[in-house]
This record gives sequence, C-alpha cells and structure tokens, in this order.
Amino acid sequence: MATIADIFELMRKSPMNDWVGGSDPEAVGGASVQIVQRLTTIHNGASRVLDFGCGIGRGLVALRKMGVAPKEIVGMDIMPPVIDFCNQNIQPNIDNVKFELINDRNDHYDQFISSNNGKSRDELAEQYRSNFHVGYAFSVFTHVTKKDFGGLLKFISAMMAPGGRFVMTCFELNEFSRYMIDHGQSIFPLENRVMQEGGKVMIANDYDPLAFIAFDRELVAQMVSDAGMAITKVEYGCWMGGGIGSSLQDVFVCTKLPDLISRENIKMTALVDRSKMG
Repeated sequence: MATIADIFELMRKSPMNDWVGGSDPEAVGGASVQIVQRLTTIHNGASRVLDFGCGIGRGLVALRKMGVAPKEIVGMDIMPPVIDFCNQNIQPNIDNVKFELINDRNDHYDQFISSNNGKSRDELAEQYRSNFHVGYAFSVFTHVTKKDFGGLLKFISAMMAPGGRFVMTCFELNEFSRYMIDHGQSIFPLENRVMQEGGKVMIANDYDPLAFIAFDRELVAQMVSDAGMAITKVEYGCWMGGGIGSSLQDVFVCTKLPDLISRENIKMTALVDRSKMG
C-alpha cells in the first residue's frame, strides 16, 4: 500500500504535474489546503468535500497529510489522464476518496484530451445534488471564458449543500488592480492584454486566450449570484503588484444560499431603545 509520501513522489515524477501548473506538488497542495482550512470548516468523519479541477490530486492528498479526514472527498476533472492517475495511485490508498471524469472541453487543456467518456455536467449535478459542505477550485476560473465561468458556477452550486462554502481563485479587475496594470506594476507581463465585454474581461495574450483571464468585480459578483451563491469573503492576491496578498491569485469564498425558514423560528436580537437613554 502506497503512503502519502509515495504518492507525492509519483506526482513529482509524472509529466502531468507540469500540465497542472508545475512546482513541487506537495508544496502546492499544502498551500491550497492552508487556504481552505483558513476559510472553511471541514469536520472529520462528517463533511463531504469537492475538489473541483483536482488535477493529479495535489490538494486532496495534502488534506489527508494534514490529518483532515472528512466523510467523503470527490475529485473532478475534465482530463482523462489525470483522473486515471488518481484512480490508480490515490483511490486505492486513501479512504473515502473517489474521482469523477467530467465530459467537458476547454481550449487550454484540450491538448491533453484525446477522448472523453466521462459523465456530463447534468449527470454529475443530479448525482451529487446538494451533497458537498465544502468545495474548492484552484486555478480553474483563471482559464475559462465568461460563458464557462457562469456555467461552471451553476454546475458547482447545484452540488453544494445549502450554507456550504465554495472557495475559488480567479483574477479580479477592480480599482486597484486596474491601476496597477495600467502602470505596469502587475507581476505578470500584461502589455499585450486585450479588453473585451466593454472592459469587463481582460485577456492577457490573445495568442493563448485561456492562459490568463481576469474578470470585473461586478461581473464576478453577478455570476456568483446567478448561480445561487453569495460572495461572503475575498482575499486579494499578489498578482496585481503592490506587495499585497498572501497568495498569488484572488481568493473568493462563495456561500450557497441557505434554505429559508419561517420567520417565527428566527431567533432575533432585540434592538436597543435609544430614545430612553439619558
């Protein structure tokens, strides 16, 4: 039976590690897990966790390394080779972990997909409807079009339990990031950027449109809302320059809107009557 150290070593030796961003897989997975643990609560033996765009499983293996043992972890991806890697090297060696291949396309990753016999979004949304208490997607929404951004959020939201937290990273266009980009202060070279959708979408390089995409703050908030979630926390990344942020990309916590309860069951706090204060 392979240990967690053995699995990370297999990741280091696999060319697929470069497909999903490179760098040391154990360090990358650990950094991602630290963000998830800081912004959400995973209960051992109880929570159900979604690793969306799991790649070769760096995040979920790092979770188990850190002693996080939820009731279920499901990794999903569109690339058959990475799901095959996970099924061969992770699933037999770590309890309560399974992987799903999504039958989907993405111009940035299609070079790694010769054929795909995975399940459709609709099939997976129905199979896992309202299932996950915690979910995360790192470096997924930096490589999708506006249409796919909204569509993927709706797909993920359908699988999140009411009140569940979904952590995602992306690049947000706001007053500060626009200023830093316009003055050449971003840590990425963005001189060849192309603005679309009336300036609400920025393509870093038109020769590889899905390599780096940034979205306007209001546009992101609207797409999250349209998916039935609300942005409840944002941590800005260092990508825009200025020495801010503890991570590279901007991090968003999206909370699945809870089911409404009857008003009489809400415990309200009484307001202070200031008219009677002397």
